[in-house]
Amino acid sequence: MKLDSKLQKSSGLKITTPDFNSMIRITFWNGLGFIFFNFIKSYVVIYFFGGSGIDLGIVMALQPLARLFTMPLIAYLTDHSSKKRLVLIGSIGRTFAYILYWLSLVVHNLYLFGVGTFLQGLLVGFFWPPFYSLISDKSFKGNRTQALAKGRGQMIGYGFLMGALLSIPIFALVSIFMPDNIPLMYSPLLIFATINLIAGHSFYLKVDENLTYEKYHDSLKNQNLVLSNNQGFLDANDDKVDQNTEPRNNNNIQPNRMFYIGFISLILAILVTSITGTIYTPFISAFLIENLLPGFSESVIPIIVMIVYFPAQVISQLAASKLGKLFDRIAPSMSVVLIGIFKAILIWLLIYTFTPIDFAVILIFLYIVLESSSYFIQAIMSRVSIKHRGKMFGLNIWIDQLGRVIGPLIGGLLWDTLDYRAPFIFSIFIGLGLIPFMIFAIRKLSPYMVEQVKIN
Repeated sequence: MKLDSKLQKSSGLKITTPDFNSMIRITFWNGLGFIFFNFIKSYVVIYFFGGSGIDLGIVMALQPLARLFTMPLIAYLTDHSSKKRLVLIGSIGRTFAYILYWLSLVVHNLYLFGVGTFLQGLLVGFFWPPFYSLISDKSFKGNRTQALAKGRGQMIGYGFLMGALLSIPIFALVSIFMPDNIPLMYSPLLIFATINLIAGHSFYLKVDENLTYEKYHDSLKNQNLVLSNNQGFLDANDDKVDQNTEPRNNNNIQPNRMFYIGFISLILAILVTSITGTIYTPFISAFLIENLLPGFSESVIPIIVMIVYFPAQVISQLAASKLGKLFDRIAPSMSVVLIGIFKAILIWLLIYTFTPIDFAVILIFLYIVLESSSYFIQAIMSRVSIKHRGKMFGLNIWIDQLGRVIGPLIGGLLWDTLDYRAPFIFSIFIGLGLIPFMIFAIRKLSPYMVEQVKIN
């Protein structure tokens, strides 16, 4: 078998290091618990603990609030210490958080549930910036959105699938036949806690964080091979050249006033994007219950909610990598327009559905757009700087978490004081107004990005 076929088959993407797939498997194991945890956060506060919309907003804000405190330190450590050690800390933190969630449900204590949420935000923040940085280090810049989507979204999607097949039957059977057995009903949390610990330890032992794409590329040059984004690996004598990237990095352009205008505008756009996204997302399950499930019994409602969430969570993660490939091939401004308009349309359709089936179908497409938007922004941030890539991801996450603190509080206030559709409608209009501002930010910043990408 030729070298190019072997390497393409091992990477799963057109251009990554050979160990890329083995590195990103950790997000599969992490993803096992995500769908169950997401369901718990949005359901139990109101319907298990008896809280209000404001209570749900506060609980949803605790995790990003904790990350605001630790993210500057994490961003610094990502560029100056072992990335895989930080990933291990994040995995251990998720294990402790899941155990606290389970205990809070067993003793029926909303405050303990809040402590678990805060702890998760405090420690799991150590996971994502170094992990994103490793993905960027081990992938070709012209495939960056696709690599980020595959490394997080696609692998988590597979984890969602496996986790749902494990957690939904346990939850459903206990809810129907032993509805008072809370420890057993929420026991998947303990299973996922254990798996996270094992996966983090395995990641720490196996990942070579010193093998970057640049070093891998140089090793191929030494073997008389060069890389082509369209053809994989070609002989050095081949006349084909890469059409998707500049021949060299844009390192000689010094930042000036336009750079700072573009960068600050982009940061503000990320903040508002995060706020508009989290104004309504914590209340999706509550909206489903209040508007489409009033005639169902209490024991069946949470099962229906999980089943509605299941395809949306799984399919969106798996499809995001495909859309990531699309966004790597079209102009960033066009990506912003497509994401913004489709998001607004889908939110509007979601709140005017007639059945849980309609709701589930619309939710699938909405989650696909939301995931794609996240990876698109991460790809933009990854190109600003190579030397300070960890700080870029850390800043991106810090701003995003700030928005996730503000958004749920606004959404909870709207939910309690106005109509149940209010958080959704408010998000639609703010999101549409954000489109030209995001385009302005990217256009101003683009000439100063270290990694330049041409669009054919």
